[in-house]
Amino acid sequence: MTVTQRTNIRNGTRTAARKSVRPAAAQSVRAPRWAVFGSLLTAAAGLGVSIYLTVAHYTATVTLACPQTATVNCEKVTSSPQSLFLGLPVAVLGVAYFAVMLLLCSPAAWRVSGPGPLGRLRWLRPLAALGGVGFVAWLVYAELFIINAICLWCTTVHVLTFILFGFVTLGAAAAVESSGGKD
Repeated sequence: MTVTQRTNIRNGTRTAARKSVRPAAAQSVRAPRWAVFGSLLTAAAGLGVSIYLTVAHYTATVTLACPQTATVNCEKVTSSPQSLFLGLPVAVLGVAYFAVMLLLCSPAAWRVSGPGPLGRLRWLRPLAALGGVGFVAWLVYAELFIINAICLWCTTVHVLTFILFGFVTLGAAAAVESSGGKD
């Protein structure tokens, strides 16, 4: 032992190299790239279709490119009483939902971890996706059993909502698994 080491030991300091340990709050929980970009693209596509449906709802100049048969009839679905929720067109709610999901599924939002309000994003994202699936389940029920017609554009939004739910939940599960369950 050298004189410097003995002096440092008496003073309560150590000269030995310390192992770098990151605090638990700063540890990164990484989601797989496929989940990040898949959810981002799916949310963007859902936003696009929802905007189209909103424009079609509010203007007569945009026609829904959808056949008007007995079973497939977009106009019947989008003008039914079930196309409104709390006085708002469901298409507008779709725009709001996919805009929020687009933010929650951004690469920056997927990288957020740790305690605090921003750290809760990793749980808000799957809960919001689950809420979207629940609302879509009601809309599908309404189309099939109340309205007795299906809108192809609406079905596209429904499918995108289920795909988004899959990306978000599988991505969140993979991120927790890759962090060793320390989430």
